[in-house]
Amino acid sequence: VEVDVTQSSKDQMAKLVDGTWDVVHTNADNVVWWCEDNAADLVIVMAAESKPGQDLWVRPEIETYEDLRGKVLAVDAAESGYVTPLRVLLSQAGLKEGTDYDFVEVGTTHLRIDAMREGRASGAMVGSRADAAAEGFRVLDSINRLYTHYAGSTATRREWAAANADLLVRYLRAQLRAAASLSGGDAAPSFAWEGLRQIIQTREDVGWLRGAVDPRRFADDTYFLLAAEGLES
Repeated sequence: VEVDVTQSSKDQMAKLVDGTWDVVHTNADNVVWWCEDNAADLVIVMAAESKPGQDLWVRPEIETYEDLRGKVLAVDAAESGYVTPLRVLLSQAGLKEGTDYDFVEVGTTHLRIDAMREGRASGAMVGSRADAAAEGFRVLDSINRLYTHYAGSTATRREWAAANADLLVRYLRAQLRAAASLSGGDAAPSFAWEGLRQIIQTREDVGWLRGAVDPRRFADDTYFLLAAEGLES
């Protein structure tokens, strides 16, 4: 296995689509957007129950949502990812994109923190609490409250999965074994369909979903189930 790190979800997904990378660990919302709006033939092959782990961090002078009026928020991508639930938070606070705030695409977490430090953005979704707190930033809100279930996703190209089924199953099995080791091996693996559904529902809530709120449009648990069956072998 060769491992690489990307600086943005758009770079990550583009390299998955063009075959530079074969498997990515990504936000399921990215897969939905690339399939619906970019004609990508991608599939989520593993969905693990998890927490979003992302908060809306803001600069010290921002005390309420009202203080974000006329401000810029740093995001990874403006069309997908954690920006989708961020849109929900901002809408709930009565703020409208393009009228009350704007997004600037900068990329991954540390680049969003850089944008706030440099004054190019007043807020951003950040998962690295220690790094954000070290800069003197504060949490305004969290997307965790929007979900009762969530899913971390592993995705690939459908064609590649079909042509490399044995390799993919072994890779997923290794993931499952690692997760079992870290958790003490107590939890039986299950495909987080409800977590995926809630992520897709959030996209529907902001008006960006093109089709039905059905995770099976974007996910296939066949390889996951085969991997789970062989955990003892």
